[in-house]
Amino acid sequence: NYVRKNSIFAFLIGMTFFNSFFGLAYIMLMPIFVVDILEKGSEAQGVIMGVGGVGALITTLWLGSSPNFGRKGLMVIGGATMFGLSVAAFALTSEFVGSMFLVMALMFVMGAFNSAYMISVMSSLQIMVPDHMRGRVMGLYMMTLQAIPLGWLVGGTLATAFGNEAALVIGALVFTSIVALAFIRSPELRRLA
Repeated sequence: NYVRKNSIFAFLIGMTFFNSFFGLAYIMLMPIFVVDILEKGSEAQGVIMGVGGVGALITTLWLGSSPNFGRKGLMVIGGATMFGLSVAAFALTSEFVGSMFLVMALMFVMGAFNSAYMISVMSSLQIMVPDHMRGRVMGLYMMTLQAIPLGWLVGGTLATAFGNEAALVIGALVFTSIVALAFIRSPELRRLA
């Protein structure tokens, strides 16, 4: 009830749910992209995923060392939008360009923007939610991360029906559309500082 009555929290937690549900399907589909599309081995998959982790780590260290990184609302919206578009670009680049270097660059960008978005959401929730509600609200937030395997199920179903690239593009565009809706419908999110 508390989250429902405070739309800013509902938008932040909802966006995280849809990111888990639609945006992270690339993790489960990565072996198909690496082996079948890029025609590389398991070592290449480790390198590609590792590059995404490096992007996330650099962003985390940068945000963690910044005393105040300004407009969190823009960080949430911009990071989520760029993450969604990067996932779509990754899918299309893998299929139509096939450049390992470009795929790694996109994975770095995906890791960086997803980290910027998720850290901004988490820190905003922890700062804004009152002490007596923080544990329950953060528990609800953590439950959204448990939707990732359900998102993999949806991603696999879309991949079976439409193809691997289309599955990622559809999921990324659905997530980006939800972010755009949050931007339009929530002035509190736009003003979040």
